[in-house]
Amino acid sequence: MREPTASLFYLRNDMTTLRAIALTGFSVFVTCIAGCAQTKPPLAEMQEASRRVETARDAGASTYAPSELRAAQERLGQARAAMKQEDYDQAAQLADEARVAGELAQAKTRLGKARERVDARTRENAQLRSDLSVPAEPKQEGFQ
Repeated sequence: MREPTASLFYLRNDMTTLRAIALTGFSVFVTCIAGCAQTKPPLAEMQEASRRVETARDAGASTYAPSELRAAQERLGQARAAMKQEDYDQAAQLADEARVAGELAQAKTRLGKARERVDARTRENAQLRSDLSVPAEPKQEGFQ
């Protein structure tokens, strides 16, 4: 009588083992499928990066922030090359870097233009002060 109980125990162990193997196999299969799934091209990121670089260039970044503009253009070129090689993860990363560099170039351009306006106003104010400076009249101590 003990034999049927023992074989039932082994049967349960075998079923548990089979379930564990099946679950592990399924998990490996799903992981492989997910890992092999092709990443989508980062088209929106590429467009945004291109727009930022173009806006910076149009705003005058070549004058006020040439190194930042150059860095943005280089990153954008690298992102385009990664897109051609279908390395979409790398392309997305480089497009993001190009976008940030383009934003930095825009900010430095705005800063440079603002400094020019401040300098121009400072010169205008100095000129107005010199034009308005008249010899000071002696103060009268009081009326007599």
